[in-house]
Formats: sequence, structure tokens, C-alpha cells
Amino acid sequence: MKATVLQENLLPKVAAVARIASAKSALPVLENILLSAEKGKLTLAATDLETGIKTEVGAKVEKSGALTVPARLLVGLIGNLPPGKVTLSAEKDLLTIEAEGISSRINGLAAEEFPAFTVEGKELFTLKASELKKAIDQVSFAAAQDESRPILTGVLLRIGGGELVLTGVDGFRLAEKKLKVSVSVKSEPGSEAVTLVVPARGLIEVGRLVEGGEVKVSIPELTQLLFQTEEFSIFTQSLEGEFPDYEQIIPTNFETKLTFEKEEFVKAVQLTSIFSERGTSVIKLSHQPAKGTAEVSSQEAELGEVKIEIAIKGEGKVGEIAFNCRYLSDCLGALDSGRIELSLNSALDPALFRAPSDPSYLHVVMPVRLQG
Repeated sequence: MKATVLQENLLPKVAAVARIASAKSALPVLENILLSAEKGKLTLAATDLETGIKTEVGAKVEKSGALTVPARLLVGLIGNLPPGKVTLSAEKDLLTIEAEGISSRINGLAAEEFPAFTVEGKELFTLKASELKKAIDQVSFAAAQDESRPILTGVLLRIGGGELVLTGVDGFRLAEKKLKVSVSVKSEPGSEAVTLVVPARGLIEVGRLVEGGEVKVSIPELTQLLFQTEEFSIFTQSLEGEFPDYEQIIPTNFETKLTFEKEEFVKAVQLTSIFSERGTSVIKLSHQPAKGTAEVSSQEAELGEVKIEIAIKGEGKVGEIAFNCRYLSDCLGALDSGRIELSLNSALDPALFRAPSDPSYLHVVMPVRLQG
């Protein structure tokens, strides 16, 4: 293999692909990037077996060929080369990289060891990249970080009836976003919509890479989804297991409904979070709808306490409820609106957060039991 590319064109592609490669794997080739040169292009690919990515860079190809090399080493090296021409040459399992006044050799592994994956499939729908990115940002953080229940580390994607529904849940909170898609999934009569649980990590990478234009979503296999833009093709493998019946968690009837100005609420939470960073990490919300006020507070025995009164509109009972500080902050950050609606029952029941301007998104947070 021998191909010449521009460093400024190669670096962003290498950096994007390297994020998918495994940081540490029992299969060393999964820590590598596959480089393939042919017909005026250099193709880069990486996979951790759950997520895979392919992209291309225009190149002057003198000799076709392929080789895999360590992702971290490659991105570090390319990132420190000067702008201009970079020549990549491979002989057996050795990659030589040459730039102006610089020559480096990297030991690699044969391309045949790299797991094959497809970037073709039956198109399901297309949608604006900006809409998909926002939906991913609003949902993916609610997936579990703890891998004790692997299925919860994924995001449920349900596709059907001209709609894409994304849901993330970790047992303490739930986020759901609905998107209208440009092409409905045509299912056989009586069949269910396409439903997959894809790794949140892979979906986050999709969100990072999609920019302007549209994203085409396809299904190469029943257990895979493929996202394609003009620059990248990313596939995600469905996780095994049964996703929780989350819809029963979403409350539908409420005793109390409150409306906050988001900016004021966020500032109050930020201030009280200073006291909740240690110890309990709990923020308490005391509300008096008839008076039009609520109190956001936090107390830590070693530090002290803080109480902030904010204005609200609403109806229902006087009461108080407590939330995990991080869960509440994440929720408020995901709600893209000047006002926030909070619907409650008791201090132990799930609380529903919505933005009045966006009925397609909801967030449910389980409260923390108050002491005493």
C-alpha cells in the first residue's frame, strides 16, 4: 500500500475513527484502525464489535493495499505532523509514515484480522442531522453507566408509523424523545415496529459526527442500525436482553402541577449544588402553589445550608420533594425551553418534567426519600 494525503484532511477523520476503537481489548485488532487504499481514496475503519465506523479521505494512491495500526498511536502521530502532504506506505505488517522532514514506522496487524462489517442496508428513513443530534443529546445521558445491567447502558430506538422514539433509562430516571421521520417504516400487516436497543456510547458518537444536511438510517440486519452522512457511516449492534417496560413508569395523573422560569430554577439549583457536592448530594424543593413560591434548598452537616426562594405558577398541594443533584441538573439542561413544567404526586412518586414548547420530549426523575 502507498497513498499520499493532506494532513489537514486526514487528522479529523483519524480522530473521529479512533474514538470507536477499543481502548483495551482481548483482541488487539479492535484497538486498531484499518487503513485501506484504492482508487483515489484512503478508507479508515474501526470497531469495538458493538459500534463500527467507516470514512474516506481523498488520496493519491500509487499502490492498493490495507493494514491495521494502533488507533491511539496513529492519531497522536498524525496530530503532531505539520500541515501538508503525508505519505503512508505499508509492507507486510509495517506502516511507514512520511511528512516533510519526518519519517516514522508503526508495527501493525494484517487487514485480514479486522472484523468485517457492512455499510449497506435497507433504508428506513431520513431526517435532519440537527434533529437527530439534539434527540441523542436529550436522551443518551439517561442511559446507565453501571454495566451490572448491560441492557440499561443502551438507548431504546423504536421506529414505526412515521416516528422515531428514543428512550434512555437507568432505574432512577427516564428520558424520551419522539421525532417525526420523513419516510414511514412499512411493516407487514399486524407486525410490530422496528425496535432495537443500541449502545449509548455508539449513539453519542453518532451525535458528535452528524452536522448539517440529512442522516440516512438503514437496517443492515435485524440486530443492527446504520447511520450515514456525507462523511461517515456508523453502525450500532443491538444489545441483548429485555428493555424494561418503561411506559408504566411515566405518570399520567397528577395532584400538583408547577411552572418555573428555567433560568431562575437553574441558577437556584446551581447554587444549592455547591452544598450538595459532598455528603447526600440531595436538593429539596418545597412548593406552595397558592402563594406562587417555591424554595430550593440543600443542607450538609459539615458545610451548612442554603435556601433560595423562586417564583412559580401552578395548582395543587403544598408539599416538598427531593432529587439527586446531578439527575436534576442533567434534566434541566436537556429541557430546551424558557419555562419548565413539573408535575407531581407524592414525595415518593416519579416526577415528570416537560417543556411547554416541546411536547415531544419528557423526563422522569425518581425522588430521593426525605429523612425525618
